[in-house]
Amino acid sequence: MNEFEKRIEILYKERFGQLISLILQRFRDLPIDCAEDIVQETFTAAALHWPKTGMPENPSGWLYQTCKNKSINLLKKISKTTDLSLAKTASVAADEISEDGFKDAQLRMLMACCHPNLAPKTQIVLALKYVANLKVENIALQFGAEPDAIEKMLYRARQKIKNESLILSAGLYGYAVERLSVMHKVIYLIFNEGYKQSGEKISQGKIMCEDAFMLNKFLFDSPLCNPETKALQALMLFNVARFNARFDAQGNAIELEYQDRTLWDQSLIQLACFLLTESEDSIFSPYHLEAAIACVHCAARKFEDTDWEAICKYYEVLLRFYPSPFAEINYAVALQYNNQNDKAFRILMDLRRNPYFNKLPILDTTIRKHFERVTSVNPGASAK
Repeated sequence: MNEFEKRIEILYKERFGQLISLILQRFRDLPIDCAEDIVQETFTAAALHWPKTGMPENPSGWLYQTCKNKSINLLKKISKTTDLSLAKTASVAADEISEDGFKDAQLRMLMACCHPNLAPKTQIVLALKYVANLKVENIALQFGAEPDAIEKMLYRARQKIKNESLILSAGLYGYAVERLSVMHKVIYLIFNEGYKQSGEKISQGKIMCEDAFMLNKFLFDSPLCNPETKALQALMLFNVARFNARFDAQGNAIELEYQDRTLWDQSLIQLACFLLTESEDSIFSPYHLEAAIACVHCAARKFEDTDWEAICKYYEVLLRFYPSPFAEINYAVALQYNNQNDKAFRILMDLRRNPYFNKLPILDTTIRKHFERVTSVNPGASAK
């Protein structure tokens, strides 16, 4: 891959959803699938022209201007009523192509995808597709679903948006309060997707984590901030604090047990602890519970000092109110370290019977490590 291809790939990951948001805000008669096609075509054009003409001084501005021109040309063909005079003559506004402008567009797109006329799950899938630019396969993994099911959901969502003339753009505060909970969920999933990247994708993962963090930081600094926002910010900070210890020089993941804890950022951990305390409320969100679990890990100076009993109790509450197969896997691991191997084994075997989750590499890895741990503690032991 040459330098142009690398640069275009980075821009595609960073700007895809933001460009869709910008042109949908400017051209409200433009269907979302058409906006997506225009952005795809624009990046194809960049891949063809930039190696010949050289990288533009402002690549993001070039992409936006090209998207805008393509949008105008398309709307001339498909719409008789759209007033294109202003859009045709106006130059690219500086605030639309600045870094802050793109980030603002990303947040607006997040709010827009959380449209109340769409089912909550559909809102999340749309946001993961058009805000985080996740592939369908990655979105399917987040939901424990097949990619075909996600493709169908996206198709039905686009049809609903078109048929009901839903405006997929939003002011920064107009509809935000009623959409806040779903926005938190999307930010959480974006962060998780970035955090689990390893190898050659570590840098991409960091970008996704930063995007999620900044999206939530915007909410945190706004009048919309609530205890859930603070708990989510604390959870991300606990995880970001440990980022530099998670990989070796070759990009291979280092398990928690073997991480160099002197590399953990104690200032971020202290800030996360403060925010977790500040987020206390009569109702605990999943972010409160996951942040509490992360806090227990960060409080242990050595892996052997980890309070696994407390972690197990947090997972029990989490699974009671917010059940998730991924949380069950982590709960099973915590049970093993809390010397409750039989209970851990039953949970893992129940997950193994699930037709989707039995395909997950993380489940096979956890089961294998379970047997290794049981055997190392008791060489004569075998699975019941």
